[in-house]
Amino acid sequence: MREGKPSFTAACVAAARGLGGVDPIAVRLLEGPLGALLSATEARSLPVAALNLASLGLVDHLEVRTRAIDQTVRDGVAGGVRQLVVLGAGLDARAWRMGELREVRFFEVDHPSTQSYKRAHVAALPAAAAEVRFVPVDFERDALGDALLRAGHDPSRPTLWLWEGVLPYLELPAMRATLGAIAARSAPGSLIAVTYGTPRGSVLGPALVPVARLGFRVLGEPLVALHTPEQIRRELSTAGFRLQDDASMKEWAERLGAGGRRLLLIDEHLAVAVRDGSPTGSAPV
Repeated sequence: MREGKPSFTAACVAAARGLGGVDPIAVRLLEGPLGALLSATEARSLPVAALNLASLGLVDHLEVRTRAIDQTVRDGVAGGVRQLVVLGAGLDARAWRMGELREVRFFEVDHPSTQSYKRAHVAALPAAAAEVRFVPVDFERDALGDALLRAGHDPSRPTLWLWEGVLPYLELPAMRATLGAIAARSAPGSLIAVTYGTPRGSVLGPALVPVARLGFRVLGEPLVALHTPEQIRRELSTAGFRLQDDASMKEWAERLGAGGRRLLLIDEHLAVAVRDGSPTGSAPV
């Protein structure tokens, strides 16, 4: 994370969402070269297809991932969920662009420095959600449960938890601690949607994984964890969540009817699980 700004990867994700046509708010959230790049493509002075090819399909990948999570959000809201928590929100703009959230209380959890930047950029935008509450959390020092309690999160009501693009940066103990905090505040019927990268790395095989690790290390955001579907299912089950769905972005592209037109090289999955029983405890974790 850069002081006073979102992380480089968060900014790239927002730019790719804008380039992929799934986030019209992204251009309002970006500054510097990425903001200029997005503005240039909107002005049609720079072709998106060329940028997608140059980024080895990153635009396509994040378009599909965004559409997949958007559909998961719609399904959760249709099922009656009225609280949504985004962990490591970055420049996520769902609270400002998804009309389906008009009856949903939306909690954005992220580092205070990142949130300061984001709040300045969304201040003039009308929220699509019924209410947006920013929850500043330094994950190295602060307890997630305490922060959500202060923000007014109600653990007696079902919650949809979005955990997008975070797991590759977390060691196993940190992932388990966060899952414990989520479980402690999850009423029956709560859902968790989490993305994760696999050891396969790419449809081209694991040979590119060391290259990706080196690149992210150079950016100061090292990748520390990749998971198999079996590992994710086990971790979710241990935390009290029953897996409902686990599909790759290639599989999601087929579901969305766009598989044949997308360059999808990264082997990333979206897992969705439901909380069947009661919360594991009332104390913040």
